Amino acid sequence: MPQQENSMDRPGDSVATQPSSSANSFWWRQHLAACIVNLSSVSMGTAIGWTAQVLDVLRGEQPGSPLRLSLDEASWMSALVPVGSLVGALPAGLLAVHAGRKRALLGIQLPVIAGWLLILCAGDQVWLLFAGRFLTGFGVGAGVVLVSMYCEEIAEVRVRGTLGSYLDLMLCIGMLWVYLLGAFLPYSWYTASTLVPPVVFLFAFCWMPESPVYLATRGRDEEARRALAWLRGPNEDIQAELDALNAVVKKPLDTKPRKPFLGCCMLPQIDRTTAKTMAIILGIMFFTQANGVNIFIYYTTDVFRDAETNMSPEIATVILGVIHVIGTLLPTFTVDRVGRRVILGIAGVSTGLCLLVMSVYSHLGVKGFDMSEWRWVPLVAMIVYMFMISAGPGPLSWFMMAELLPVSAKGWGSAVSVAFSRLLVIIVVSQFPPMLVSLGQDVTYAIFSVLCFLGVAYIYLCVPETKGKTREEIRMAISGKKNYSKRENIC
Repeated sequence: MPQQENSMDRPGDSVATQPSSSANSFWWRQHLAACIVNLSSVSMGTAIGWTAQVLDVLRGEQPGSPLRLSLDEASWMSALVPVGSLVGALPAGLLAVHAGRKRALLGIQLPVIAGWLLILCAGDQVWLLFAGRFLTGFGVGAGVVLVSMYCEEIAEVRVRGTLGSYLDLMLCIGMLWVYLLGAFLPYSWYTASTLVPPVVFLFAFCWMPESPVYLATRGRDEEARRALAWLRGPNEDIQAELDALNAVVKKPLDTKPRKPFLGCCMLPQIDRTTAKTMAIILGIMFFTQANGVNIFIYYTTDVFRDAETNMSPEIATVILGVIHVIGTLLPTFTVDRVGRRVILGIAGVSTGLCLLVMSVYSHLGVKGFDMSEWRWVPLVAMIVYMFMISAGPGPLSWFMMAELLPVSAKGWGSAVSVAFSRLLVIIVVSQFPPMLVSLGQDVTYAIFSVLCFLGVAYIYLCVPETKGKTREEIRMAISGKKNYSKRENIC
């Protein structure tokens, strides 16, 4: 394969540069680009959180919609977003390589807008509702891949964690958007409001630069220089950074020639370090979903109702959304100072304890104890749980995926990781109601609690610290070519 094609197969790498003093006055441009691209994440959040306030309406328990979904149909309606996400994630990396990050991000808004229009016009046609949910989910899966890739590629090492955490922050803002509007607006206006984020994104993101990494892989050095000059500021370091970027993306792969698979397509070359990296990332994705966060996202009102708190489920949902946003703000200030492993460890222990408290509370209720004076306990536990999820694995899992992946695996590795995460969401969301019926709340929450603690052990044993490290240093740590302290050993 020609050298230029090899470079196109491996999108994206952050170039470790120390900004000069002249670049400091332009620091806001990287943050502005990251915030605008994450308007797409706001749209993702509306798709994920939309069901929380409309389940009762769609099941016919409250007025507002001609639909009368059965229990199975309601479960599928919730699960279709992660199903669409799984499908959308798979081609996203390839789309980013060939169309570019910017055009790909703009293009995926079209199925999102079409999906919301189908939901809005569904009437009593369940299949239109399902089709709309699938299309919005498609945009979620593709968006996670593309947004995390774009943010990582425009960021300097010193702000890489901060910019990466914007994805989950803006996603949570999108969820809060629909939580708030769903508590006060009728169904039709509530659904129509979800069209605002993707439309605003289309207009705003048109003015942002293309990823310098993508431009460099295409040999468009002058455009890459202009993009870097806009992001960093017009200073003498731009050429040095561009030279370093070209050295990364145009270096020939040190692998054997690839052979066609079934005579038509090329499978990626995976060396031992890349395979180990993928195993680490998939483990992070597994334990991020195994903590049960999507239970509280997709079944928020049901969880509050079953907990028998004194607060209205709709109002409690809004409060939980606010806590979610506040939690995601924390890593934007701490992740590049404290480090990834410390935050993930604290969050894992805290969420495990919260789920254990909810399990004990439910078990005591089943055994006949009078819990009327303790109804605040599950509410507090859920608030602390959501805060710690939002401050830890929620944002960190996505940008650590982009940090850990080597250059040669960036496209397909991101797609596989996000698709795997979405598959886990499908399993958790679809199996939660049957688990409640067969096992009860106490056992169900206890299972998720144990998984949280196992996740902490996994982080300590297998996940490297990436704070302040260049991509080469991260790869050397994973491959074992450089000695690190015992606390950063990798399984």
